[in-house]
Amino acid sequence: MFRFIHTADLHLDSPLKALSRRNADLAEAIGVATRAAFERIVDKAIEERVAALLISGDLYDGSTKDMRTGLYLAECLRRLGKAGVHTFIILGNHDAETVAKPPFPDVETLTVFKPKASTHRFEEHEVAIHGASFRDNSVTADMTPGYPDPVQGWVNIGMLHTSLGGFSEHADYAPTSPARLGDKGYDYWALGHVHKSQVFQEGTPERPWIVYPGIPQGRDMGETGQGRAVLGTVSDGRINIEWFDTSAVVLERVPIDLSSAESFNDIQAEAGDIARTLIDASDHGRALLRPELAVPRALVPAVRRGRDDLLDLIQTNIQARTDRVAVEKIGIVASAGDNQRAEIDKGTLAHLTDMIRTGATADSDLVKELVKDFEAILAKLPPGLRAHPGHLNPLTDLDPESADHIAGWLESMAAEAVASAAAASKGDGS
Repeated sequence: MFRFIHTADLHLDSPLKALSRRNADLAEAIGVATRAAFERIVDKAIEERVAALLISGDLYDGSTKDMRTGLYLAECLRRLGKAGVHTFIILGNHDAETVAKPPFPDVETLTVFKPKASTHRFEEHEVAIHGASFRDNSVTADMTPGYPDPVQGWVNIGMLHTSLGGFSEHADYAPTSPARLGDKGYDYWALGHVHKSQVFQEGTPERPWIVYPGIPQGRDMGETGQGRAVLGTVSDGRINIEWFDTSAVVLERVPIDLSSAESFNDIQAEAGDIARTLIDASDHGRALLRPELAVPRALVPAVRRGRDDLLDLIQTNIQARTDRVAVEKIGIVASAGDNQRAEIDKGTLAHLTDMIRTGATADSDLVKELVKDFEAILAKLPPGLRAHPGHLNPLTDLDPESADHIAGWLESMAAEAVASAAAASKGDGS
């Protein structure tokens, strides 16, 4: 019997981006999460007495020569080697051969594949491991034609970092297809690059396993849920797999219904219950959560304005109960089915709109003030958005059509403002 673990996309020592801007201290404390996830994989490899640990690209996060990361990896490799585990690494787009990174130790129990595909054989078990690394951080050609032919009569495992040509959220690196992977004649394709764990294709005697283990430790709210890795067992020429959990900190979005609230004060009063809901939603140990608050549309502007104070209030309530849960930030959405706009006197709104449409282009002082205010907002945007001409032209080159656009925007904002004020008055009892 031959056992192996398949993982990828560890991005060692990369920060939990979801938290770094909001709470630097907590981000630093949780920042070892990628190491903790890797340690769980190392511990599992030793516990299960596997023969091989396969890391299918992006072990490192990017260009860095930080020796603390390299020394940490060396210590893990020492533990694995002592337990008789051979580690196989292919380099992906983040840690390609030409990307600066800490050196790998020259030890017998480590194989870092070169860009030219090669094979490592386990003669005793009749298992062959094939792999190839990225030379540069962008590989646009299918790499599979360069992989060696399978060793006849053996179990053949291929390691490849690829988008498989079908995941729009990931760059299309080393594109290939299930058919091309099947044509290679291997029994298992240990893929990396896509951060969502999934069995793309189950193995049969006629076709190979095609598996993405996913990212072991999520780092932002695009990587939610428990990270996993694959434990594979080769017996009688067949491969069976099982999954095991790896995340040290689980990231999740938690929907919370506050549609019955009538004021922002009502929502603040729910901070304790929100905290309890978040704690109950976390059953994985440490968790970093984003509560998605569904509030009446009329309250959306007020909640957005008070978002930071509300977050502090919720986190304080959490901290009083547990130290294993943190809030990344608060998401705000309008309650489902709450599509009504505030009722505003149509005559008043029509008069306001007409004043804007007829007077804006003629009032140079008004235009200057609008431009000044709008440019201050634009200055806070990322350069790519700030430079987009469509953002500024309606004000700097104001014409009747642009004025109509602004009028529509003001109608919407006025409706929200009036509704918010009405709700606030009702909540204050006035």
